[in-house]
Amino acid sequence: MLSNAMLDALSLATLYANGNNTKNNEVTDALVLPLKSKLVDILDIGNNSDNVDQSEEYDPMADINKVKDRLTSFAEDSVGQPGMLQHLLNPDVDYNIYAAMPRRKELIGTYFTQKERPNLARLLVKDVDRYSYKLHCSTDSCSCNDDNEENACVFRLVPCPYEGCEDRFSWKYREQHDIDCQYKPVPCPNDCGMDIPRRDVHIHVRDRCRLRAAACPLSSFGCTSVVQAQDVTSHLNENADKHFMLIANRMAEYQTVMKDQSNRIRMLEEKNEKLERELKQKTVQLQSKNEAKAVANDVKKLSKRLASLEGTCKTQFKKIEVDRRNHKK
Repeated sequence: MLSNAMLDALSLATLYANGNNTKNNEVTDALVLPLKSKLVDILDIGNNSDNVDQSEEYDPMADINKVKDRLTSFAEDSVGQPGMLQHLLNPDVDYNIYAAMPRRKELIGTYFTQKERPNLARLLVKDVDRYSYKLHCSTDSCSCNDDNEENACVFRLVPCPYEGCEDRFSWKYREQHDIDCQYKPVPCPNDCGMDIPRRDVHIHVRDRCRLRAAACPLSSFGCTSVVQAQDVTSHLNENADKHFMLIANRMAEYQTVMKDQSNRIRMLEEKNEKLERELKQKTVQLQSKNEAKAVANDVKKLSKRLASLEGTCKTQFKKIEVDRRNHKK
């Protein structure tokens, strides 16, 4: 946990410090090394235990979580608010800090190696636990990885024995891990006889257990029986006559409904045809009215033109008459 938190903290801090160059994923010694030095400083190795009274009730995880909290806020504390990078915190944009982190962690891993980080984490654990020895060995010369049963250290790392689990932990806490491990096979709560990984128990009980409660497959036809999943086939065979009558009754109901629907469809079709005829009639009438209106407008225009021509003709006739009289004189 501490090792991963260190890598996350340094990676995020370099993203904040890069400003507008975040998309380039560029890291340099000048950028990373000063931040790495700050990170090691905030670990404050040698001053992380609150158990000065060496109390047996002391929980070292409380102080370890304090260190983790400092790592979580390291990027903002060391570089400042994201500022212009604030939009990169939006998960809806194509490029954001969440998307950049995997590649950035890979790059920072070359500066903060897989060997270096766990060693710092071990120092932190020993620092926090230096009075209680609940998380590490009290013998400085102990070879904690010695598998000799006679000399084996209770804090030696052992792998989880269950398939799929990749956790490693102190031998001393193997029983605690056994209680919590999500990959440990546990008996089915229904006592069906199967062992299932703890994390899959709810899926087994809901979907796979042969003793789970199962509704009859013909429940949609009216069968209300609920039996164990393993007995569904027997239930269907033993109640074949009852199921046949349920299906027959339901089919009769469907036929009645279908007949009613057919009658309703026919009535709607007839109504639709009637409406279509009325619509055509109204359309013809409207077209006739529009045509009549257009003709009336044309007649009005012609009348105006005729009146204008008549006025022009009268004027010309008067002029001709005047000219004729003057010619006679």
